[in-house]
Amino acid sequence: MFPGGQPQFIFVPPGSVSVPILNQVPVMMQPAPFPVFVQQPTQRPMLPPQGSIPQQQQQQQHISSMQTDYMTDDRLQEKARRWQQLQTKRYADKRRFGFSDIQKEDMPAEHIRKIIRDHGDMTNRKFRHDKRVYLGSLKYMPHAIYKLLENMPMPWEQIRNVKVIYHITGAITFVNEIPWVIEPVFIAQWGTMWIMMRREKRDRRHFKRMRFPPFDDEEPPLDYADNILDVEPLEAIQLQMDPEEDKSIYEWFYDHKPLTDTKMVNGTTYRRWQLSLPVLSTLYRMGNQLLTDLVDDNYFYLFDLKSFFTAKALNVAIPGGPKFEPLVKDVNPNDEDWNEFNDINKIIIRQPIRTEYRIAFPYLYNSYPFKVYLAWYHTPNVVFIKTEDPDLPAFYFDPLINPIAHRHTIKSFDTQIDMLDDDDEEEFVLPEEFEPLLTELPLYT
Repeated sequence: MFPGGQPQFIFVPPGSVSVPILNQVPVMMQPAPFPVFVQQPTQRPMLPPQGSIPQQQQQQQHISSMQTDYMTDDRLQEKARRWQQLQTKRYADKRRFGFSDIQKEDMPAEHIRKIIRDHGDMTNRKFRHDKRVYLGSLKYMPHAIYKLLENMPMPWEQIRNVKVIYHITGAITFVNEIPWVIEPVFIAQWGTMWIMMRREKRDRRHFKRMRFPPFDDEEPPLDYADNILDVEPLEAIQLQMDPEEDKSIYEWFYDHKPLTDTKMVNGTTYRRWQLSLPVLSTLYRMGNQLLTDLVDDNYFYLFDLKSFFTAKALNVAIPGGPKFEPLVKDVNPNDEDWNEFNDINKIIIRQPIRTEYRIAFPYLYNSYPFKVYLAWYHTPNVVFIKTEDPDLPAFYFDPLINPIAHRHTIKSFDTQIDMLDDDDEEEFVLPEEFEPLLTELPLYT
């Protein structure tokens, strides 16, 4: 708008531009990375004196030329759009749920080592402003130790490199990884460690004696480059595997996050896996030492999760089981609607009720069955028998299953002798074309 021939809003592009204002005094604007709008004070327009009209017209022509060069609508819209796009996408990394986070480059390991080395002596005056940060980071120390223990290298790993996130002052450092594993592979790895640890107890090659505490409270932290970087770590504890018998897992069994680049795992997230049958068979054989022999669910009767829930709700303890805080506190037995004195249908039991009865049948033996669960009473019998000989086929008849007593088939000893002496009976032979069922199929794969 140009009321009275004077500009009210002037667009200043990036760079140093002289801007004419009301009193005809040019002002030099500093370079700016974004559009700047200068608003002039609103006042009554003054008519120029006679004789200065050519100069006024010349100034208006100069302003009109500036408007033509710098303040066209198309160029304004284009610059505003580019500036807004630059500001919204600056250093931003788009996440799920529309959240933008600042994307930071991964720094080398020497960067945090230098920070820790420089901040080793906190009594220096140049670190006096960082003491508040160090004290504030103490409440996050348990989580930092938890993440450190969570990502410790396993006995079969000699060294493990992890990503960390740290404060710029070196106040605290977190291991920025979650150790996802494939459950059958992890159990098989620890199953081999069970075998190797039994040998380790005999040989004692990987254990060293330490004095505790290893560091004094006033002792500065050791420099990693001087004391730890050149020290060769101890040899990894690994079971020597057979290249032929264990060929399905021979190449990747002791790797950190194995099978990441294969179709068996869904990628680096390591959430879902699908292993082949030879791999699962070998892993089962490797982890057989840690797998339980109890496959019958009836063994855990009244010692399962639902029974524990019922015990907590009733504020009782299973004999030999855990003890809980009461689920419902301040319960007055006198507040019950029905008890043995006013309920005609109440079954009066004079002797104390056993805890097992109250948990197995909570609605029968309790006056206040609140938040109780009905556990499964009995599961079918398990006829699975674990084979001790690995060379046996997958399906075979174990003599423990359904034994046939021989004494019921023999009536008397004399009858047996008569049957043996009877030569008139011909020997029964099956026809040649007779074949048992499923002959063409293999017994096991």
